[in-house]
Amino acid sequence: MRNYKQIALVVKDVYAAMDHWTNLLGIGPWDVRHFTQETVKGFTVDGQEVTEPFDFICAVCWSGPMEFELIQPIQGPNIYWRHLEQYGEGLHHIKDVMPDEDIPAVIKHFEDAGFPVIQTGWIDQDVHYYFDTKEALGMIYEIGNGGPIQPANEVYGDVSRATGPAAAEPSQATT
Repeated sequence: MRNYKQIALVVKDVYAAMDHWTNLLGIGPWDVRHFTQETVKGFTVDGQEVTEPFDFICAVCWSGPMEFELIQPIQGPNIYWRHLEQYGEGLHHIKDVMPDEDIPAVIKHFEDAGFPVIQTGWIDQDVHYYFDTKEALGMIYEIGNGGPIQPANEVYGDVSRATGPAAAEPSQATT
């Protein structure tokens, strides 16, 4: 059974994007983290271990049962740069969260279907694998274990100042 928990977009300016999401949609506040060679272990892109410095910002926020993620590449190799260069800003991936023991079979399923892992890594106890499903699905597909990570060093966005129509109604999960 699938357990979709995240919708992610790649952006050029994560702070401007957070402002738009907060002010127009009433979504926030955002946990903001820089991911670098110090915080991501076993980081590979296109099957190659990344040994040079890298940095990307991820801002995440929950709205009901769904996590929204805004990603801004800063430096070094990663699939987020590729997305910006080829497609511009916008939808990058959805994430399916599953137990660690299910991950190898899902990787095999996607690779056997012709969708290789294009990026992976560990952030504390959270592992992620991205598959190149852009042609088939119009986006990248991510799986991971949803393991715990350290608290964010920064929280950004004041939802109480939101002015959009979504700000007028409290957030409710749909069934």
